[in-house]
Amino acid sequence: MAYNNVMSQRLRRAALIAASAVLASAPVRAQMKLMAEPDSEWEAVVAPGDPGSTPNTPIGPTTPEGGFSAPERVIFGEKMRERVLDQLCRHVKLKYDYNLPGDFGGTGAGFKRWLAPLPDGRLTIVDEERLSVGYGHGFSKVLSEAVGVTAGLWVGGRIEGSSMVIRPLEGKATCKEVDRLVDLRDIKTILPFKAERVTAMKVGELWRMPFRLTVGHTESIGDVLAENLNVSISFNGTEAGAATLTVFRLSESQLRFRYRVDRVEIRTKGANLVQTIPAIEFASLGSNILANLVDHELAKQLRRYTSAGLGFSNAKSQGKRVMLEYIVDPRDPAQAEAVAQALHGNFHSLVKMGWKMGTQQATDESTEEAYLRLKDEHDKELGPAKFAAIDAYNQKAKSITLNLPFLTSQNWSSLRSDNTTTRYTDEQGHIHFERADKSRQSEYFNIPWVGPLVKDQVQRDVQVVTAARAGEEYSTPIVVYLQQHGFLRATESSVRERAKELSDIMALAGTRGNGPNPRLAVPLEKHFPEPPAPEPSHDFDRHSSGNGESANRKGAIAFTLVFNQEAVKQMAAATAEDIMKSYAATVDSLPAAKWLLANGAHNPKNGKVEYDWRAARKAFPDRDNDMRGGGGSRSYEEGEIEHMAKVAAGLIADLAAARDAKDNEARSVALAKAFGGLGESGLPYDEAVRVFVQLVDPMNLTADFTAKVDRPKKEGDLSLHFALKKGRPDNVLLQLAGEAKSRFAEPSILVD
Repeated sequence: MAYNNVMSQRLRRAALIAASAVLASAPVRAQMKLMAEPDSEWEAVVAPGDPGSTPNTPIGPTTPEGGFSAPERVIFGEKMRERVLDQLCRHVKLKYDYNLPGDFGGTGAGFKRWLAPLPDGRLTIVDEERLSVGYGHGFSKVLSEAVGVTAGLWVGGRIEGSSMVIRPLEGKATCKEVDRLVDLRDIKTILPFKAERVTAMKVGELWRMPFRLTVGHTESIGDVLAENLNVSISFNGTEAGAATLTVFRLSESQLRFRYRVDRVEIRTKGANLVQTIPAIEFASLGSNILANLVDHELAKQLRRYTSAGLGFSNAKSQGKRVMLEYIVDPRDPAQAEAVAQALHGNFHSLVKMGWKMGTQQATDESTEEAYLRLKDEHDKELGPAKFAAIDAYNQKAKSITLNLPFLTSQNWSSLRSDNTTTRYTDEQGHIHFERADKSRQSEYFNIPWVGPLVKDQVQRDVQVVTAARAGEEYSTPIVVYLQQHGFLRATESSVRERAKELSDIMALAGTRGNGPNPRLAVPLEKHFPEPPAPEPSHDFDRHSSGNGESANRKGAIAFTLVFNQEAVKQMAAATAEDIMKSYAATVDSLPAAKWLLANGAHNPKNGKVEYDWRAARKAFPDRDNDMRGGGGSRSYEEGEIEHMAKVAAGLIADLAAARDAKDNEARSVALAKAFGGLGESGLPYDEAVRVFVQLVDPMNLTADFTAKVDRPKKEGDLSLHFALKKGRPDNVLLQLAGEAKSRFAEPSILVD
């Protein structure tokens, strides 16, 4: 088949037409330039601003590689900003909530108005109104008074609807916008739905109308191990259906109108060990003003900072999402009126669909039938849909949390998921995603109302993507690797080290164990120069690290690396010798690695890397033990040789599993396991990438690297954006997958 057995010529033409349409509708992307870096395969990305339109992604103008990873980068940025005292005025909110007491505590109404930063740094003002009806009731029974074992059951449900208006502001300093925040005359709501109000929307303004139905139950059993020390195990089941309408002004001539309907079923198992300090009881002894404060904000802070805990959770979820998107011209009275009428009438249709999906009254067939009927109705009034698709997904997530009051809060999490998107616009067909993800978030020195003084966050993510036209088999997949680092109060050396780790990965591309290639390293030298030797100091500086550097850096680094279809084929076809040699180039035990390469060999019959252990012991005797009279024990190098032989055999097996997979869906699963540490080798993420990147032609790799570092004013902030694109064709599958993936991702209420 033409197009290297990946996609038909027809699919390529359709994708290029779609990409051209996206470029035409996004002036910022069209203006983006790539400037060659001296003695490097990388190019600097230059993206001039354009006040006449919004950025092409929530993170700002970017490459297709950066755009594919934009949803993960938005989520990552939001987690970095949580509870961080960035600008004090961002914590100022106008808020009023009323909820009924008791079992009907989920019933009430509320209003909230606040200032919030977008992922690309722009500032917005948000007006939200909420209305909800809910009920929940808990039952408990003491199973053993002697040991304090108690079983509990909770059942409940909630229906919630809200409307939000998010408007961009000119400045980025929140304290300068407080006057507008408290000006109640400036409050804006979605209602009433009128064409002239649609036309009057500002560029970047977003209207959001979500409706959500949730029902669930929780079973738990707990025990008191000691005074104020409790352990509990819980099981939770939740089913939810949601319908959302969004209207977003892209530019003066374009307005995007989206429908989303989601249904998800979640099953969670968890365990918690909690040690509490009875500070709340102490503070609540009197019925005075202090007691009233304790019942509200002070109680909230005391609970957070008087509890130490260790928790584990394991969640499985499956769901289905539908998306329908239209682009209209809001200056056209007829099109603006059509949007207003759609907001009037079709929200009821979406609520009905969300209700049926949330209560499992809808089958896959009836959901698709209702969805396509809705699409046909709106095509008549709003023109052909820009994007229409249904996405089905499965997900498994695990997490471990540790909290020590004031000192530290730690979270380790992992994710494994797969989803299939079925498109009904442009070239119809399916896009399949396999994903493995591992993250860690660390906070230190937590202060009430201020948050953590030090924060460090890292995420490693691999996504394997393959596509198929309707009625055809899936194509050869691509692999997208994403690594992100976020930091608050870090030293320059630590930031440089994190950036250099990613640069060193790229320097290995295509080398097959023969040493780094400087032209493929990310050009960081002039941006992260080596610091002068620190001067000795005997003064204690709480803002400095042990080597005398000031810990005054804040920011994030994001790296996206794409293995195209040819790269995947090259990895799968790599010989055992090349795999072993590439792996040996990544290990620290160089003498042991050289010995194994010279004396070991892969046995295809049993899948092992075999060597003579007696020869290894002779080459690396345990001299320390021999001197103590304990001859015959293994040396450190001998243990390393055994470990490396096992890992190398695993790498060979992992790539053989990808090569010998029965089809490209199975091949995608094998690749996700190989990159995500779930295969035979056990090498996770960046460790596996260091090996696999050596096995492919660098021309079959593309990449995107960004670094944003806030430094003291006298040094100046750093903002880098490099792309590995030189001489490499655009990856059509990456563009199609990124377009679908970004549509279904809803990481933030501030973006659409």
